Amino acid sequence: MRNFPEGFKWGVATSSYQIEGGNTNSDWTLWEEKMGYEKAGDACNSYKKYIEDIEILKSLNVNAYRFSIEWSRIEPNEGEWNLEAIEHYKDLIRRLKAEGIEPFVTLFHYTLPLWVSKSKGFENKKNIQYFKRYTEFVVENLGSEVNFWITVNEPTIYATLGYITKIWPPGKKNIFKYFSVIRNLEIAHIQAYKKINELYKKYGWSKPSVSIAQNNTDLVAGDIPSKIYVFVMKYIFNYSFLNKTHNYLDFIGLNVYFYTKVVFDPFAKSNKTGLLFRTVSNDNLRKQDIVNWDINPKSMYNLVTDIHTRYKKDIYITENGLSDTKDKFRYDYIKSNLEYLLKAIDEGAHVKGYFYWSMIDNFEWAEGYKPKFGLSFINSKGKRILKQSGIKYSRIAQNNSL
Repeated sequence: MRNFPEGFKWGVATSSYQIEGGNTNSDWTLWEEKMGYEKAGDACNSYKKYIEDIEILKSLNVNAYRFSIEWSRIEPNEGEWNLEAIEHYKDLIRRLKAEGIEPFVTLFHYTLPLWVSKSKGFENKKNIQYFKRYTEFVVENLGSEVNFWITVNEPTIYATLGYITKIWPPGKKNIFKYFSVIRNLEIAHIQAYKKINELYKKYGWSKPSVSIAQNNTDLVAGDIPSKIYVFVMKYIFNYSFLNKTHNYLDFIGLNVYFYTKVVFDPFAKSNKTGLLFRTVSNDNLRKQDIVNWDINPKSMYNLVTDIHTRYKKDIYITENGLSDTKDKFRYDYIKSNLEYLLKAIDEGAHVKGYFYWSMIDNFEWAEGYKPKFGLSFINSKGKRILKQSGIKYSRIAQNNSL
């Protein structure tokens, strides 16, 4: 039996749009219509059934829960605050705290209110001030009960899928707008960080821990020419945002999913990266079902040790998960990732917690409801049920050990 550090946070992660349901005031609602994507609809109905979600959290024996606030609920129109919605989140947080579950609260997890989206979202520098104002309102109302804040989830993923691949809103392909959005998100985070700390000092609350959740890819060069490509891509997608904001990060939230190997092949007709390189088809690696991502648990070790070496900050694994419809490989996946995480900890990485994605099968953006990442599911009668992987994960969390 191998123990994790004392006080280690065991958790699961969700986001508001993906589980709450009934959200018609978000840019994603319009995007589903425009693209013909499967609609989120009622999702997991968690806005109404959050008490049942807390029962699932208790069954999982977790001591932390990462979730997000839905900006489009809090501020449905510019300067119009929904007090009923903020009371909803207050009640969720109070109930979590009463059960000994630490809330890790995300302020922006991909979705924008329609009024912000119509003014070009984070393309428009003016909207940074509105994000700061939204942050201030949320923190003033919830801050006395919250110790951990994540301002922005996966900024480079958000900008890439919205401004390069066009899969997500606003569906543009413009590298200049990509970098503009990234820069504005950097400023938005820094201003939110300062505002959060200012408010905690004003009200005499204990100093908060504030960060982002960064999704890094374990990018590997398959030959000598591709080493240059890997160096450049790692800088842009793995390090650039952290480099610009690291003085305003109390820890680093790291989302771990992707392993990609590339080789130089200017004549390739498929699996092109968009330049002179192609991704390698790893037939020796198992794939996640539906989403078809390579499964390489060693990426956990590679990414954690890399971040530890570069930034010397506390690390929380804020997401790590597997799409596995039959729940056949999920526990092995979790166990393998945690073994590599322990190896990184043994070698000196300051890892303070692990959040599995996700608590429950939910809406997975452009892929709809087909991917199944959850440790629990909703049966035909609407009841939340732990999967076998969830039961096994609960034992790890309870024992703080593998």
